[in-house]
Amino acid sequence: ISAKYAITEQSVVQATIAPFGASSDGGSISMNFYGLRYIHRFPDSDQKSVSFDPYLFAGGGLINYKTNFTAFGGGTTSDNMFGYSVGGGVEAILGSKFGLSAEIGYGRMSFSGGVAANGILVGGGLHFYIN
Repeated sequence: ISAKYAITEQSVVQATIAPFGASSDGGSISMNFYGLRYIHRFPDSDQKSVSFDPYLFAGGGLINYKTNFTAFGGGTTSDNMFGYSVGGGVEAILGSKFGLSAEIGYGRMSFSGGVAANGILVGGGLHFYIN
């Protein structure tokens, strides 16, 4: 779930909540992501019904996960991880309330114990603008 709030035509903040869970007779896993990022848009100056706006972004978030595999002789685990990302993309603004975006960037997640993972991120989505 993602919502964007346009502070100005160029400055946008985005909040994301992404719950995920799966279970079977043998165990379960759940993961939740809570993120916030700042987007700096370079709006298309022509007044059209659909505009294509390039943008840059930077953001961070918290990932919480829990596993339970006691039915397989395993145990339960849980951890919180912090992550951040930077990158750029382009968004097609449809009317004034919806945006269809495609982006590429760099991201890093820090696990407990000093372990980290990083890589290239590719994504896209349909977003609703609150303002």
